[in-house]
Amino acid sequence: MTYRHQVESLRQELEAEKEFSELKSRFIQTVSHEFRTPLNMIYVSAQLLARSHDSLTEEKRNQLLQRTDKAVRRITKILDDVLVFSKASADKLELNPTLLDIEQFCQTIVEDYQVIAGSHKTLQLNSPGIKHSVCLDEKLLYQILGNLLSNAINYSQPNSSINLTLTYPNNTVCVQIQDQGIGIPREDIPRLFDPFHRAKNVSNLPGTGLGLSIVQKAIELHHGTIKVESEIGIGSTFTVTLPLGL
Repeated sequence: MTYRHQVESLRQELEAEKEFSELKSRFIQTVSHEFRTPLNMIYVSAQLLARSHDSLTEEKRNQLLQRTDKAVRRITKILDDVLVFSKASADKLELNPTLLDIEQFCQTIVEDYQVIAGSHKTLQLNSPGIKHSVCLDEKLLYQILGNLLSNAINYSQPNSSINLTLTYPNNTVCVQIQDQGIGIPREDIPRLFDPFHRAKNVSNLPGTGLGLSIVQKAIELHHGTIKVESEIGIGSTFTVTLPLGL
């Protein structure tokens, strides 16, 4: 029995090492790929501005600067996701709750991501207007809502709306993000929160596959829940429920 136990223990260790090695390989490949596009965008824009600045119209210069700003934001988002994912994987992600005005917090994040969405997609905050203070981790909450809004923007059609709805059922705070995007295939939903997993219908749209894994970790630390409803070609709704923490 001791021998069998040792063999089984060794087998589990080898499987865990193999899984870690595969995860590390996918991590490097995915992040390297995601960096390439925004870096190329910054390089091309900088070259055009340097070589043809005087001959470019003001409108064209502004377009190049906006393109550069968007690429920098994309790189910053990837780095933030990598840092949080690394801490979560090492069980070093900490919960540091503080008192927040949740409506003002949601208004700020909607305004931040409206800049990223541009003029072809509209982000809207729906709130009952009741002032509630909650005790949650501000940085992790920004990760939760930021990743969900980022996905909604990436996978929505132009001239569509993305709604963030805030309610307070049963001594909790419920944040619902609804888009009019491409939807998620039913068979992908069970693996949606696995690291690096991306739905089969995302095609060449940007993404590392880390965002929803981070969302789940952050929600678990808050002892909350997340629910997904989606229909292909109609859109997706993510509902996050967290204790008020007071």
